[in-house]
Amino acid sequence: MIANGRMYSVTAAAAAGWKTLLQAVYRRAGISGEVIDYPAPAPLEALWQRPDLAGVFMCGLPFSLGLFPVVAIAAPVPLHSLPDGPGSYRSRLIVARDAPYRQLRDTFGGRLAFTNPESHSGYSALRFHLLPFLRPGQTTLYRETTGPLVTPRRVVEAVAGGDADIGPVDSYAYELLARDEPALIEKVRVIDHTAPAPMPLLVASASLPPAALAALQRAFIALAQDSNGSALLAALQLQGFQIPDPRDYQLLARRAAAAEQAGYRLLR
Repeated sequence: MIANGRMYSVTAAAAAGWKTLLQAVYRRAGISGEVIDYPAPAPLEALWQRPDLAGVFMCGLPFSLGLFPVVAIAAPVPLHSLPDGPGSYRSRLIVARDAPYRQLRDTFGGRLAFTNPESHSGYSALRFHLLPFLRPGQTTLYRETTGPLVTPRRVVEAVAGGDADIGPVDSYAYELLARDEPALIEKVRVIDHTAPAPMPLLVASASLPPAALAALQRAFIALAQDSNGSALLAALQLQGFQIPDPRDYQLLARRAAAAEQAGYRLLR
């Protein structure tokens, strides 16, 4: 079996933290497997198709659409998510720190960065957020798009470096970047944010035996119950993990469908 924390390995420290945490979960669960490296730009879709997943991050949008034969294991509860409810996150909409924009509509007509169209936080969440700004029949708010940039870090770099005027960044990824690479985050600022949504989750192949799935779930939850586990969580700015209800993720599918039905198929 394999585990992987690629989606939130946004810095070297975060990548090391996720690898250590996932290895600890395997030991606690008595699972034989490997925490693999799978760096960008390797396509996550190819990873999600593997039949041996047992603790691999998946975006909530493809999960909600049932695009891959997986089951939910656990979802992280970031410390920063608590005001919105445990296990939730947003997309933070960032602009360059010295940019003249004061509100989201000021960026219309500019250049928009995104991660990829299969992403909730890097694409679909913003597309849904922009629906109220579209006039009847309008399908374009920006003159140019930059992407797919694949990772939230590259969106930050594009905005900070002047290659884009605005872009969406997963709020948990933003917090990890702010802690580990403050010099980069100091070059941008948050101008708006999207509505809260369920966090990306760790999944297993649907063929994983139920006993192994239950053991992994117990191991993730138990991290918050002892000092060693708590230290692993603190290193990743997490309160703990929770067992997600797959039905909650249908919210993401509904938001994507709303944009499609409004004729706003492409984020632009």
